[in-house]
Amino acid sequence: MAKGTIKRYDFRKGFGFISDDKSGKDFFFHKSEWQGDGPIRQGLAVEFEDRDSDKGPQAEAVMPLDGVGNKSPGNKNSGNNKPAKTAAVAAKPATLEERLTALESSAGTWKIMSLLALAGVVALAVERFLM
Repeated sequence: MAKGTIKRYDFRKGFGFISDDKSGKDFFFHKSEWQGDGPIRQGLAVEFEDRDSDKGPQAEAVMPLDGVGNKSPGNKNSGNNKPAKTAAVAAKPATLEERLTALESSAGTWKIMSLLALAGVVALAVERFLM
């Protein structure tokens, strides 16, 4: 496995780039290839499997090197001996990215509800005007 550092990561788009420690080459990776439990962040040391794709170098099976939060696809708790999180704890967004996503979702819901309320007020006003 190759070792590198996350050079850039856009959590809204779900992809980023890893700079290989040996060659300095940049590898594209998608969040679906992330094998850690923690957040993906710039400057994090990782190990990954490199492969060439039709669009350029790509990283697969990206794992943090610090050993915290590593997991294999078949075992959600490998690499640490902490008990599984309860539903109440898991429901609260833990990272900045998750909190921002939840906030954006709430703002979108608020906008839709406001538009529906405005449409209802306009409909009532038109109905009163026509009577």
